[in-house]
Amino acid sequence: MKRVLLLLVVLIPAVAFAQKAPKPNINKALNAFKAGKLDEAKEIIDAATTYEKTMNKGDTWYYRGLIYAAIDTSSNEAYHNLAPDAIDVALESFKKADELSDGKSEYNIIGDNGLPILKPQQIDYWASSYINKGATLYQQDDLEGALANFEKTSKILPNDTTAYFYSAIVAHGLEKYQLSYDKFRAYIDNGGNQADAYSMMLNMLNGPLDNKEKALELVREAKQKFPNHADFGKVEIGTLIDMGRIEEAKTGLEEAVKKEPDNKILHFYLGYVNSSLGNSEAAIKSYEEALRIDPNYFDAQLLIAKEMYKPAEKIKREMANLGITPADRKKKLELDNQLVEKLKAALPYWEKAEKMNPTEMEVLDALSSIYGDLGMTAQSQRIEQRYKELGQDN
Repeated sequence: MKRVLLLLVVLIPAVAFAQKAPKPNINKALNAFKAGKLDEAKEIIDAATTYEKTMNKGDTWYYRGLIYAAIDTSSNEAYHNLAPDAIDVALESFKKADELSDGKSEYNIIGDNGLPILKPQQIDYWASSYINKGATLYQQDDLEGALANFEKTSKILPNDTTAYFYSAIVAHGLEKYQLSYDKFRAYIDNGGNQADAYSMMLNMLNGPLDNKEKALELVREAKQKFPNHADFGKVEIGTLIDMGRIEEAKTGLEEAVKKEPDNKILHFYLGYVNSSLGNSEAAIKSYEEALRIDPNYFDAQLLIAKEMYKPAEKIKREMANLGITPADRKKKLELDNQLVEKLKAALPYWEKAEKMNPTEMEVLDALSSIYGDLGMTAQSQRIEQRYKELGQDN
């Protein structure tokens, strides 16, 4: 019996020694990663994160981040399925590597050309791979897939404005309006400077998100950031009008005009408000002031032309509602004479607008209608020729 016990004492350490896991070699994990053997690389590096002599080395976690990043971006389904949460594991690993760096020089690996590839370069390349994949999926009309990839870029580079902007556009296309708004907000908060972001956010707040108070707050922010943007002032005024705060819009502009009498934009907005209030005469006066300051201010010229055309439009509607009785025919003849006068009064304003912007379709359409109503055949033909030159089939 004693001999048996002695034999067991001798054998147990031997068996334990035989079953002891081999020491994980992080350089072997790196070589497997470079060779594209991600399953082998993962097995080694996972073991290294629990092995006493390698678990507290920054390089261990840095290599793990690289390996898991490669797994998540791999086009090989077998590798891709090795870790469903690979992107999160990679991010956690890189974070751990930074914590263990102790102020050492930047992590890197040696590239095929013999030069070091620094960790920031690798992170940027990793993030860009999702941007590129997302763009490809977007072109293939896979909006959900595109959005998922753009959001992965934001996970890796939380300050990257491009990813937020693309995510916002795609979310809008998916009619995920709150998500789209939030992505645009993140884009702006991280330094994005495209006015279109504000425009789309305002469209959503004034549309499907239906939040006028927030829209007013946002458009005022946009005006401060883009003081020369023509549309934001109009959006602010329109929002105030929708909220029933028309007089506030008018009062604010009148006070601003007193302080800056040579600010053409303020005169333009005041004209817009007066037009919205139905005060055409005051609107025209404000637009004329804007044109006095800047004779080439096309937007002011366009809106003054529209104001001048309103009486003609009113007469046209009245004529369209008349019947065929003798009294109606007599009334129509009287109105027709008035219409000619109003059209002739409006025509010079539209022709001036055309000189300022000869390719503006709204102007050409108005001129085509006026020339036709006045029987100005040669001028009508001139507009038709312009349509053809612009590739418009009217």
